Amino acid sequence: MKTKYSIGILCFTLFGLGACLDDQSSLGDRELSEITISAPHDTLTAYFGEEFVVSDLSVEQSGEELPLAYEWSYGTLNTDENGMASYPIKDSLHIVSHDPELRYAFRELGTFGLRLRVDNGETIRYKYFVLQIDTEFSEGITVLSRDGDGKGRISFMRTLTKEKINTGKAPTFRTDIMEQINPQTKMEDVTDMVQVNNRLLVCSGEEGRIYNMDSRTFDVEGMTSFKELYPGCAFVKFAGVSANNNIYLISRDRRGYVYDYGLDELVLTEYFKNLDVDAAVSVDRPVFVNYETSVFYSPSLGGVNSSLNRYVDFNIWGICPVGSSVYVIATYKVMPSYIYLSQTTFSLGNPTILQFYDSPVSLKVNRNSLLAGSKSCDCLYYTCEDGIYYWDLKNRLATTPVISIPEGMEITSLSMNTDGTLLYVGLYEKDETEALKGHLYIYDVKTSVLVNQYHNIADKPIAIIYKGRV
Repeated sequence: MKTKYSIGILCFTLFGLGACLDDQSSLGDRELSEITISAPHDTLTAYFGEEFVVSDLSVEQSGEELPLAYEWSYGTLNTDENGMASYPIKDSLHIVSHDPELRYAFRELGTFGLRLRVDNGETIRYKYFVLQIDTEFSEGITVLSRDGDGKGRISFMRTLTKEKINTGKAPTFRTDIMEQINPQTKMEDVTDMVQVNNRLLVCSGEEGRIYNMDSRTFDVEGMTSFKELYPGCAFVKFAGVSANNNIYLISRDRRGYVYDYGLDELVLTEYFKNLDVDAAVSVDRPVFVNYETSVFYSPSLGGVNSSLNRYVDFNIWGICPVGSSVYVIATYKVMPSYIYLSQTTFSLGNPTILQFYDSPVSLKVNRNSLLAGSKSCDCLYYTCEDGIYYWDLKNRLATTPVISIPEGMEITSLSMNTDGTLLYVGLYEKDETEALKGHLYIYDVKTSVLVNQYHNIADKPIAIIYKGRV
């Protein structure tokens, strides 16, 4: 059943083109009845295949109240170097209604120009709006979780418009995305999720499989297992985007693979065949690390950059991207109480030493810690057994957590929204009586204050992203 959306015109009055006047010779000196059209909002948002209703449109006449003829049409949005072109619609118009109130189910995705033409026989007035046609899954928080058997679940909460929020509507999670959109697909042993342009990718471990979805609809368009080609591949996480639709992954066989999400192909490049790596982070380019040798690697044109011996005197415990830099938390091998904090880039040149000091308390970060960094707030959060810690990148590490773990819960995912202002904490409550034992807590990055919490919205959360509109 289609959902009816009455969106009180989120409409953008680009301008009302001047009235086109009929021949005035038969009207004598009588003043023409001019038409005025007004709308309360700036942007129209409709959802694919669902009836869209435009209401709260005010049409007035300055003189005699004459019969009005309406025409609603839409077409390709016309832009120029200054933004909106003087005539907002190019190419042909698609006429969709002649009623005063628009009711129509659009079946194209994208951004269009919408035109209303009103004619009273004496004057004609046009009003132009920007029309965004999205799917109900176009933008919002997306959670990948797994149950005890490794079966994957996707939960999604759509971002509401201000107009929807002002009407009192509250955002809620849908937890049945796979069952509704891909009822024949069972995601097995899922380990990570990432959005790249209009693709949503989910990787699996022992299956060696990548689920390739349309990020706007969650339709699974590819689910290739690469086990036959590379028997050792068992993906742990996505490691960063490269050029030409390529994204890197790290595998349990301690190798880095390259996946072309446009062609649905996996490659183990020559310069990765002999690498032995434990972990990876995503910056401008992927950076891989071998903890035992304390060496970093980054792909370069036709080869691999290496940090060589720059970190060999240190035990590396945590690495995290913040903007285009990689921040490294390490301890001095010969004196483990000395904490070494440094910054490097994907080119892996000489690191910048941020802090090197004898700490009065033992280092809280370990190689199981989850880390998430914010360029806009110049900070980094990381997990430990007793809570979540905050690192102001200009200072030393904190010695006490800023966020406590709720009793009976385990932190299983840590990430941020796209602009680094909100911290997403995925929690798993093993003894929860509800079927879904996964929760999401959202904190303000600057203040570490809890701003929202959503309970029982997933299985065990393993990846949380803000899926943006494309």
